Amino acid sequence: MSWFLIFLIGLGVILLFIEIIFLPGFGAAGIPGAALVLAGVGLSWIEFGLRTSLTHAGVTVAVTVPLAIVGFKFLRRTRLGRSFILDTAANRADGFQAPPQDLVNLLGKSGKSITPLRPAGAALINDQRIDVVTLGDFIGAEVEVEVILVEGSRIVVRSL
Repeated sequence: MSWFLIFLIGLGVILLFIEIIFLPGFGAAGIPGAALVLAGVGLSWIEFGLRTSLTHAGVTVAVTVPLAIVGFKFLRRTRLGRSFILDTAANRADGFQAPPQDLVNLLGKSGKSITPLRPAGAALINDQRIDVVTLGDFIGAEVEVEVILVEGSRIVVRSL
């Protein structure tokens, strides 16, 4: 009976590990995993007492977690593991495009806000209407602004 209880706790720990590493949220594997851990510890407590049940749980977790880490590390080398991992790249030859490179040239340039920036809005920089954001500050319309950061297609400005 004790091997069955250790198996329940170990399976519960593995399901919790899968929930943490692979599945978003808490539910699909987390709830059954927590239930199995609690059931294993509870049944062990009923049959053997508190000290033995906590020993079962501690030893099982101490053995299962390193084995799960090693197992998942080697899982990505298997055909099943590779089916879960995206290995394709989004490149220009396939039709994917990065944000325009001319936006990088706007760094340090100044212009005027067209709309109120609270914190997002539009500004006129280099005679070009551009969607911009602030670092959380409110900037009214027709205020001089300067580009302080360009991250992809996100342009951050501050008032001058």
